[in-house]
Amino acid sequence: MDKLILGLLILKRLTVYEIRGIVQKYFQSMCSDSLGSIRSAVNKLLDAEMITCNEYVERSVNKKEYSITDKGRDMFLEWVHTPANLSTPKNIELTKFYSMGFLDAEKRTQSLNESITMLENTLAKLMEIKNSVNIAEGKSQIIAEWERDHEYKEGIKRVTQTSDIAKAASIIGDFQMLCLQYEIDMAIFQIEWFKNLKVQEEANND
Repeated sequence: MDKLILGLLILKRLTVYEIRGIVQKYFQSMCSDSLGSIRSAVNKLLDAEMITCNEYVERSVNKKEYSITDKGRDMFLEWVHTPANLSTPKNIELTKFYSMGFLDAEKRTQSLNESITMLENTLAKLMEIKNSVNIAEGKSQIIAEWERDHEYKEGIKRVTQTSDIAKAASIIGDFQMLCLQYEIDMAIFQIEWFKNLKVQEEANND
């Protein structure tokens, strides 16, 4: 969670509620969106001096806005430089599939149908996110944010090692969309895999 928050704050200043909104919309398949988890990670980053907090009043409401420090940027870059190990996803739910041999044929089919439905619902949500993203608009918005915020503009230049912030925004956005496409492709693969298994089960039970 702390790395995800650094990844969000490296782009722009955010409140805890803004962070939660982004997590709820885009990252529910990766981590918890509970305020408790987010606040715990934020406090950990504050203690480590990787982010700072600016308190202000807006429309008579006290707000806390968080921003990344150079120490946080360096730590995030060091973490990103480490290759992603996607070969060992730890999903405790797989133990249910591992143990399906204890069920009778009817219950196995029911379980497979429910798994397929859940995966199809996940795919629908991912496609909804993909279809709602306006890449050009998002790029323009983040560039405008950086142009208004000199500290963040210079921070982006430093971490991306380019003075062309439009190019930086394009590359960052490209990989964000690739991450979404990876999840979509995985969901499609899993749906087809379970459907094929269901066909085999039905053939074996005839």
